[in-house]
Amino acid sequence: MANNGIKKKALILIDDSNFYYGFKKQSWEMDYEKFYKWLNDNFCPIAIYFFGGIIAKKAFFDRHPTRHPTHTLADFIKAKKEREAFFKKLKSIGYKVATKLVSSVYDYTSGTYKRKCNFDVEMTIIALDRLNEYEELVLCSGDGDFTKLLKYIKGKYKKATVIAHKDRLNFQLKEAANRIIFIEDIKKEVENKKGLP
Repeated sequence: MANNGIKKKALILIDDSNFYYGFKKQSWEMDYEKFYKWLNDNFCPIAIYFFGGIIAKKAFFDRHPTRHPTHTLADFIKAKKEREAFFKKLKSIGYKVATKLVSSVYDYTSGTYKRKCNFDVEMTIIALDRLNEYEELVLCSGDGDFTKLLKYIKGKYKKATVIAHKDRLNFQLKEAANRIIFIEDIKKEVENKKGLP
């Protein structure tokens, strides 16, 4: 993606959960080192935040009951360590990583537990706290809950760019943004060929 003219100072916020389910559906993964470089090549970031959940023991065993022979305490510890190693790698690349425990919510309609790790409030607070430092907000999420945030920052004369999966972009968020970049359109530049946890 080519840039025309001077790049605006940008605050970049990445919603890991929203990205993850999009990649899972499409059966490919992001190389976050390549993505970090792509973001720096195409924007002028003051900071690149990554918001992601760490699996809690309760959420792990709600999703993988202990009666299942392949889901043990050792499996939980392994999954948690892999996730922590992933965050450590992101920090070494240059991301500002914000984490919290994944919660477990019972869905009565399906009779199963679903994982929930929502960073909407944290992401919004950072976008507002740092409002005077950037000219462009780059939101890496297709979640419609951010529509009001985009409208607000545009009212403060900031540009709003959304990076999202084509099939996970809320139509109200799409209408609120100044520009949309679909992840599928930059796949060749940011795809992870090896795989990360």
